[in-house]
Amino acid sequence: MSVAESYLKTQRVADALGVSVSTVKRWVDSGMIRAARTQGRHRLIPMSEAIRLAQEQGLKIAPAEVMAAIGPVPVKRAPSELLYMLEDSLRSGRTEEAQRLVLALYASGCSAVELADGVIRVVMGRIGHAWQVGSIDVFNEHQATRTLESALMELNQRVRSRQDASGPLAIGAAPAGDPYTLPALLGELVLREEGYRVRNLGVNLPLRSLAQAVLEYRPSLIFLSVSHLEDPERFVEEFADLERAVEQTRSALIVGGRALGEELRARLVFTAHGDSMAHLAQFARGFARLSAPATNPTAHSGESSTQ
Repeated sequence: MSVAESYLKTQRVADALGVSVSTVKRWVDSGMIRAARTQGRHRLIPMSEAIRLAQEQGLKIAPAEVMAAIGPVPVKRAPSELLYMLEDSLRSGRTEEAQRLVLALYASGCSAVELADGVIRVVMGRIGHAWQVGSIDVFNEHQATRTLESALMELNQRVRSRQDASGPLAIGAAPAGDPYTLPALLGELVLREEGYRVRNLGVNLPLRSLAQAVLEYRPSLIFLSVSHLEDPERFVEEFADLERAVEQTRSALIVGGRALGEELRARLVFTAHGDSMAHLAQFARGFARLSAPATNPTAHSGESSTQ
């Protein structure tokens, strides 16, 4: 049995989903949920099936064995079984299963920071290593990234639909030559959880264009993800335009990403640097408090911009 197909007894599924055992058996017998049978004819339900059914039926997942796999996950302590389930589905191209796992994990109470630092960062690190050592092809890595992109865009849309329209505005992007989309999408989700409205301007954006967007929208906060740089010297030159825009609008600028080494950061001017989404959330939370109108009468006019 693979890790991605851990099986649960009907009692475990019933406890996790808050229904009766007879209901679960009826679902199995009617074909509503897929199950295997032991030699004694007992029903065994794949964990992925229990997750799928919970999502489709809008059922609240209670703390039981399923919850142990998809429930609240402390940062850097995601259940190993869940990580391997997600990694296996991503590597194998089971896109719908992988997306269901991510959506179910978030719906069960996992925060954006926990999802980013404790799950996606770990799983994509493993997949990236597998590609580097040649155990998978680059198309597998690209496919996994696209799958997670889709899930994160769905999550951002869900959070956005229930946000307060009066929250402060944040703008995010990745610079020219940087194709990595996941950090920006995760940063968007983290900031939306913190009450920010977010304009995610995407990847491969020249910093001069980002500076123009800052001048036009006058955001409270700018987050810049730098995972890859083709020309560090050009990046430093263009960063000066962004610095001037930030100074003019009195915005806060937080930067992060593996391409921003200590030597390069020493040549830049910014408000804060973060190595994780936890750092971004902490900074955004503190900055929102400091710049609130009650404590700072010069709060930015960009907060009234539309999403």
